[in-house]
Amino acid sequence: MKFNRRSLKGKATAFVCLIVILFLTTVSCNTQRSQNNQKQFDYTVAVYYWPNFHKDPYHQSKKGEGWTEWEIVKNGKPSFEGHYQPKGPLWGYRDESDPKEMARSIDAMADAGIGAIIFDWYRYDDEIDGGIMIEEALRKGFLKAPNRDRIKFALMWANHTYIDCHPFAPGDNFSNAPVWRKGEVGRAAFERHTQDAIQSYFTLPNYWKIDGCPYFSIYDLDKLISGLGNVAATRAALDDFRARVKAAGFPDLYLNIVDQGLGLPQVLEKVKGQPWPDDPSRKIETMPDLLKALTVNSSTMYTWVHHLWPMLMNQDQAEQPVTNNKTFGFADDPTAQAKTNSNSQKSGVELKKASLLERAKVAGVVAVDYSEYGQRAISIMDERPSALGVTYFPHVSMGWDGTPRNYSMGIVLNNTPEKWKKFLSQTKDWLDEHPESKGIVTLNSWNEWVEGSYIEPDSVNGMSYLNAIKEVFGSK
Repeated sequence: MKFNRRSLKGKATAFVCLIVILFLTTVSCNTQRSQNNQKQFDYTVAVYYWPNFHKDPYHQSKKGEGWTEWEIVKNGKPSFEGHYQPKGPLWGYRDESDPKEMARSIDAMADAGIGAIIFDWYRYDDEIDGGIMIEEALRKGFLKAPNRDRIKFALMWANHTYIDCHPFAPGDNFSNAPVWRKGEVGRAAFERHTQDAIQSYFTLPNYWKIDGCPYFSIYDLDKLISGLGNVAATRAALDDFRARVKAAGFPDLYLNIVDQGLGLPQVLEKVKGQPWPDDPSRKIETMPDLLKALTVNSSTMYTWVHHLWPMLMNQDQAEQPVTNNKTFGFADDPTAQAKTNSNSQKSGVELKKASLLERAKVAGVVAVDYSEYGQRAISIMDERPSALGVTYFPHVSMGWDGTPRNYSMGIVLNNTPEKWKKFLSQTKDWLDEHPESKGIVTLNSWNEWVEGSYIEPDSVNGMSYLNAIKEVFGSK
């Protein structure tokens, strides 16, 4: 039998070509898959910013020349032995409207992997300073900082009624404190302030945008609807806002509504039965109905407290020990779990933590351990997207202690950087399982010093909370 060498050579060449093609195809697919996975792990950490640490004319008119909220921080009083009050800022009582001081904050945030600052933005339907309050931290501090382009920024319209809680007078609380400025705004004021947001902020290159659309959050849905009149009028105002955003050259507005948890059923009760703006034959019956009717894009929490009031008012009947030990890393450390199961085996640190809670109890202070507090909040996260019917951005709060304001609710203890890091890690895992959330997480907060929920460095923990963010979200 004779062999055709030329034919065999041709076949061999074809085979080699096929192998090369298959190899290149595999490399291409793996590269695409790698790029897709890389995209999945692009996160945006957005931190809320409370801008009341500069000399604001309105607050000085109420509290005296030179007053800032640092005065409340300085006067915090411990309620029992070991209660960390007053809080001590590592960098001192800074003027946040000073660009140099803001630059230090920007560097610390950016170095930790924080990608956006969400400024609490106060605008009112009155003639006091043009309806503007505590905005110089943004205008003079952030926007004039030489390194401002290291981080994005956005606005959350803090449209709640502003009361005198600086601090509460004895006997006062959220329901009976003097009202300083009303949160509701009418259509004219809504248009005026949102147009200023578009012109003064949205057009800046480092304004935070999602899919090219400026992110704009509204804190109090109840006040928004009440001020504008009803669901139909609110939708009309939002449609006009969107049209003006598009006219400014953007694809659309990215509208976020803060998830106030236990307060949302009250909002729904007020509007239930109102007609859909697009279809009057339909009625608003659920929260997804309401948010869809208002063309809301997403929701996120501002603080865990909005969902966990009962725990801090001693009204929670389900205060049971957390049983999901994996949540706090015990699955990776069997000795830690054993220590928590036996008082005789507790470490000195655990004994100190337990005694701190006991001291609070003896002093008559309702106190919750951060482990339990945070785990309850994390467990709520899974049901919020379906409860609201919109894209949901998860949230992590650093803690809660409003004693400097004379808040009547309890406090959170043992909110260590280590536990904070574990909740950040859990939230990162949640984001990986929910790509619709675009890798976005919100944090409370940079500087809610008076409410005990801040990650700005202090004299006890230094940069630890920021380092935890970097360790969890800073690498890809």
